Amino acid sequence: MRIPLAIAACALAAIVAFADDDDGRGKFKGRLSGFQEVPAIVTTGTGEVEVEVIESPKSLRVTLAYSGLEGAAQAAHLHIGQRGVNGAVAAFLCGGGGKPACPAAATDLTVTIGVSDVMAIPAQGLNAGNIDGLIKALENGAVYANVHTTKHAGGEIRAQLGRGRGAGRGRGHGEGQGQGQGEGQGHGQGRGNH
Repeated sequence: MRIPLAIAACALAAIVAFADDDDGRGKFKGRLSGFQEVPAIVTTGTGEVEVEVIESPKSLRVTLAYSGLEGAAQAAHLHIGQRGVNGAVAAFLCGGGGKPACPAAATDLTVTIGVSDVMAIPAQGLNAGNIDGLIKALENGAVYANVHTTKHAGGEIRAQLGRGRGAGRGRGHGEGQGQGQGEGQGHGQGRGNH
């Protein structure tokens, strides 16, 4: 009786593993809020962002949704910078850089970031057109999305991008000492409540 039960348990584990085979490799997500801005912003604005790495041609497919902004959206970008640190603009999502104007409320605004969209950030080691460098920063948790508005020109809502489902939501990125408080799964950045 033990052998069939063990086989059934292994089979179930294999089914779950294959059903969840996309463990977030190549997909990065974040939940936008004012509390991730530096310094933090108290706002009614919220949003979500998802970035998918496309292999051929090498690019990023970015889906952005936001609502409740207290100012009109002027621009949205991907920035290179770790959690809690402001970084330079690496690519426009809307509001410049050859991308469409930012809508009042973006519902699944999808844009593609290609080689020609990646901006030079010499101080951070990113050359213009270096999509591989931007992807490397993304894979290492050093990219965030930011929506800039008329009320908060430096950014009203921000999301640090992390791997897989639920990454980048609120303050849920615990590591070692302190699991944080947040929704979903973190990807192991930060300590405690960031």
